[in-house]
Amino acid sequence: VADIALPYVRGLEAAGVGATVKHFPGLGRVRSDTHHFNANLGTPIDELEATDWLPFKAVLTGSHARLMLGHVTLTAIDPDRPASHSKRVVDDIIRGKWNYQGVIITDDLVMGAIYQHDVCTAVVEALNAGVDLLLVAYDGIQFYRVFACASAGYDQGKLDPAMLQQSDLRLKAAV
Repeated sequence: VADIALPYVRGLEAAGVGATVKHFPGLGRVRSDTHHFNANLGTPIDELEATDWLPFKAVLTGSHARLMLGHVTLTAIDPDRPASHSKRVVDDIIRGKWNYQGVIITDDLVMGAIYQHDVCTAVVEALNAGVDLLLVAYDGIQFYRVFACASAGYDQGKLDPAMLQQSDLRLKAAV
């Protein structure tokens, strides 16, 4: 996959088009559709590092690609929340262990794996984990709900100012 994806992304970049690698941590081993349901990935992390995550790492280190996080729960790392808003996944693995400092975006927050739960909690957790962009793909009304969740989280002091500042720097560097 990396042998095809990396040259493709580099070709896009050469033409002035930004690329986004998705959906980390991968959906190939998941049986549930996160558009409608929760999905758990119970594969051991060392196995994922040695196989499934190689293309993600290769493209992210060899390009300026962004990373989209799926709503799959990595049960070995954070059994309580999907990767899309897990500080253990984003800050510890992607930003920490992999040292990826590019832009990270969630998958659509209007998917069942998120929307069936507390969307505002997911928004605050994602931003505090080091996610830079929150995606609302097709429902304009829900954009305002997600925006209100982020705004209320900020007003209530629930958002980490240091994480927001780092995100701001990443977004400015990506422009």
